[in-house]
Amino acid sequence: MRNPFLYQKTKHTRTRTPPVYPNYRQYKPELQIEFSAQCVYCRALDRVKGYESFGVDHYRPQKDFPHLVTEYLNLFYACNRCNSLKRSFWPNPKKKRDGIFIPNPCEHVMFEHLRYMRGEVQAHSNAGAFTVERLDLNDPAGVHFRDGFLTMLAAMNSKIEEAKILLVEAQTTFDGATTKALRDIAREVRDQVRENLEELQTALEKVLD
Repeated sequence: MRNPFLYQKTKHTRTRTPPVYPNYRQYKPELQIEFSAQCVYCRALDRVKGYESFGVDHYRPQKDFPHLVTEYLNLFYACNRCNSLKRSFWPNPKKKRDGIFIPNPCEHVMFEHLRYMRGEVQAHSNAGAFTVERLDLNDPAGVHFRDGFLTMLAAMNSKIEEAKILLVEAQTTFDGATTKALRDIAREVRDQVRENLEELQTALEKVLD
């Protein structure tokens, strides 16, 4: 399975149409689905950090845009760390022209600004560089965690591929068995390999899905 932290190469088109809520926090379940349970800024997974470690971010801050406090199109799913570091930042027109702004996946192609190289975020624009610094995207603990996560992911993917090869070999042995005794042994091996493969895939899906 692919690296789950990668930034999108296309703009995100919103798919949810929730009712108008009086409190912006009520949009959190909708935003979790809308943005695939990941922080829109650092790409952290809420099934790893925990649902309570995420909240609702106002892209255009409440103090400057009070009329957008409960506007769904202004709300994003973000981890509490990114949300806290972003705070009420909003660029003035000159800074925005100079590329000093924080991109979001609905208005910008995130991949043009930010890209992952293993566990480290690399900036590919002025806005990307500003975002890396403002949100401290390469804090040592975060980079270490992502590196470890990707190492584990690669190991599990490798085990799955090995199990698939063994399953083919077991099926070939089963098909070529000439006696009932051999077929019974081959069937037992095949079924055990298949069970192990299913367990590996389930374990990986629980982390990523």
